[in-house]
Amino acid sequence: MRLRWSLLVVVLAGLVAGCSSSSESASSAREVAPQRSSDYSTGKQDLSTGQQDFSTDQQREVIRTAELDVEVDDVAGASAEVRRRAEAIGGYLEQESGYRSSTTLTVRIPAAELDRALGELSALGRVTSRSQQAEDVTEQLVDTRSRIDSQQASVQRLRELMARAETVSDIVSIESELTSRETELESLQRREAAMASQVQLATVTVRLESQPLAADDDTGFLAGLSAGWRGLTATGAVILTTLGAVLPFAAALVVPAIGLRLWLRRRKALKKSF
Repeated sequence: MRLRWSLLVVVLAGLVAGCSSSSESASSAREVAPQRSSDYSTGKQDLSTGQQDFSTDQQREVIRTAELDVEVDDVAGASAEVRRRAEAIGGYLEQESGYRSSTTLTVRIPAAELDRALGELSALGRVTSRSQQAEDVTEQLVDTRSRIDSQQASVQRLRELMARAETVSDIVSIESELTSRETELESLQRREAAMASQVQLATVTVRLESQPLAADDDTGFLAGLSAGWRGLTATGAVILTTLGAVLPFAAALVVPAIGLRLWLRRRKALKKSF
């Protein structure tokens, strides 16, 4: 009976910890505020301490992403260069897709090297588009890590109860609750690891396209001569096409026409003889 009451207490404690984890940071901030105000009244030494704490609070967890569109002479060569430069600064190629005239690469690189990497990649050709985005996930990470700590403590307490369980019903109840808590803990840990990885490694999407061919000069004598020749050949092609279309019908009409003409001549010659 005492073990069952202990199990109930552990379950309730886990629920309360999960609900209150998000409010711990706010309450701690309210507790620190009065302390800092009193520090300011004590002198310059306390003032400098307060400023140091403030700067520590401003350390943020930020997910950075960027997109870059570049026109290049050689798409295949530029793609290889993007991969090489990403690996040179500790990054890697996450995805690549494209065709002969264009390729899209997604690379992950250290966030601290993002600006320098964008500058180097921009030198591969003519930049047609460039953008960056930043998402502050500090509060999300703090909340997730707090929930992980609470969940780990809850799992540990359930394991201790499992070790002291004496009846089958107690073991079944504790084991079911322990499995649920461990599953939730693993989910939180995966979420925290994914966000931490995005903070450490920025995501850069690079789209490479072949540069369009330069337009020919359409003025001057040579340009006019070239245009006239193209017009002449186009007209000749039209005439030949029309002739080819009419020729089968003409051939079919020639034979009857020749026969009719010969008959008329013969008839005329017979009339003259009489």
